[in-house]
Amino acid sequence: MEHARFNPSKLKKARIARGLTKKELAERTGISRQMVSNYELGKTQPGATNLLAIVSELNFPYNYFTSENKGFYEGATFFRSQSAATKRTRDMQAVRLEFQKEIYDFLSRYVNFPKLTLPETLMKNIYDITNEDIENKAAELRKCWGLGENLPIANLIESAEVHGVIVVESTMSDDTLDAVSEWIEDRPFIMLTDNGESAVRRRFNVAHELGHILLHGDVESIHDYTPQELKNVIEKQAHYFASCLLLPEKGFLDSLLSTNLDFYIELKKRWKVSIQAMVMRTFQLELISEDQRLYLFRRIAYNKWKKKEPLDDEMSVEKPSLYRKVFELIVNNDILQKNEILSYLSLPQDELEKSLDVSIATDETIVQKAPTLRIIK
Repeated sequence: MEHARFNPSKLKKARIARGLTKKELAERTGISRQMVSNYELGKTQPGATNLLAIVSELNFPYNYFTSENKGFYEGATFFRSQSAATKRTRDMQAVRLEFQKEIYDFLSRYVNFPKLTLPETLMKNIYDITNEDIENKAAELRKCWGLGENLPIANLIESAEVHGVIVVESTMSDDTLDAVSEWIEDRPFIMLTDNGESAVRRRFNVAHELGHILLHGDVESIHDYTPQELKNVIEKQAHYFASCLLLPEKGFLDSLLSTNLDFYIELKKRWKVSIQAMVMRTFQLELISEDQRLYLFRRIAYNKWKKKEPLDDEMSVEKPSLYRKVFELIVNNDILQKNEILSYLSLPQDELEKSLDVSIATDETIVQKAPTLRIIK
């Protein structure tokens, strides 16, 4: 009987997904660093004892390491908080985003996902993109999704999912990363991190990633740009898009009866946008001067609102639900059993629970195949 062959590239991805270097994995498993490197290069295959140690430490199902690579076309990957994020955390997110594509590919065999409806992506050099381009693209998205020209958006994640954007959560918790987005084949994916972020921060993050999706079609790789270009041009453009999308000019101006901070608290209830973002939008619309903007931000700092604002504990955080609904549709219609789906996907239990928003009970835990051990005669 032929046994499944170890896939070296899967070991590398699993290690990166857990945020470990080769040295760290070696130390945790008692395997030499050189041997870990050889495994990842495919120079040699791990024996049963070492493979069990790797499976246990990385907490991936055994059959993940024997599954085939799934190739697909990927566009540029955009990360929030570029300046603070390390290469390790960005690599972790990039690998986990691939997991989301694998989940999507499997689920879409059984259920038709919503048709993707988006305005045409802008194909311009980043230095040729104007504020008018950004404003027009935000207005186009509002019209395309039927959000109204000047109204607050009730639930941005739900609107994105209804119109075919895949929004998911990951188990990653890292204060230097908020969200990541990428076109993978014919779908845009937005992956959120598990940072306990406020409702308004999450909405702005999603709007920001939609900005990348619609504005930066000409960007092939973020590695083609300097950190300064990423921060001062690309990220700034996505930021401005988020402001225009969440706070449309006429609607926001009509509601802005005062620039007193107490009034911004009331506005926050209506627009579900942070006080700081609304102050910036007020400045962008030239309703306050630079000195007034600085004064308001000094007051925000004095009130200790930079990280936590009034109402942050009271507003409900939007959550993705599309994957869970598709999962439940398949299971409830007896197309596949829960464990069949989870076992086939060959991904870590914690990641599947978070991505699919389902709980895997103890008695329903995925049965993980173990290496076959045979006595050599």
